[in-house]
Amino acid sequence: MSDRARSVALVALSGRDGGFARDTRYVPADERAQGADDAPFDPLADAYARGYAEGAQAGEAVARTQAAADDAARHRIETALTRIDRDETDRFAARLKDTVLALCEAVLAEAALAPDALARRVAVAAAMFARASDERVIRLHPEDLALVQGRLPDAWHCEPDAALERGAVRVETATGGVEDGPAQWRAALTEALR
Repeated sequence: MSDRARSVALVALSGRDGGFARDTRYVPADERAQGADDAPFDPLADAYARGYAEGAQAGEAVARTQAAADDAARHRIETALTRIDRDETDRFAARLKDTVLALCEAVLAEAALAPDALARRVAVAAAMFARASDERVIRLHPEDLALVQGRLPDAWHCEPDAALERGAVRVETATGGVEDGPAQWRAALTEALR
């Protein structure tokens, strides 16, 4: 074979008539569009384009489905963690409240039974009904009355009341009364810790 025959065979294989190919970058857009319509139908290129488009759509659908499933799972986990946090916080608050009340109980019992402090509380409660017209009865637990009897004025009418808790003071008059003691302190602490 000669060089010429070989050259002709290459041109024939390229599918062109020979010469340089036109650079489409320098062709006006309207001519390029016309040229695209004039191009012969390529079944391989068409199949590739359709396959690519179908694959892209299928991939996007799978990605959307997976993202929705991931979002739903994330939401379930977040909801569960929020519920656990809320439940755990409530349990911790209840334990903390019980601990504070238990610690305060010892202090309250000590403060309620200290003779000088008890005498001062009786005096404060009695002073609330200090008018001459107020007939008052001061009630104390019998053991507490024995502790403070010598510290109270003789003019005050004090009576033992075994139904009262140790450290409790009740002052009664015809128009009402007041009460102070560990039960009221516990109630105030419980209310404050709510």
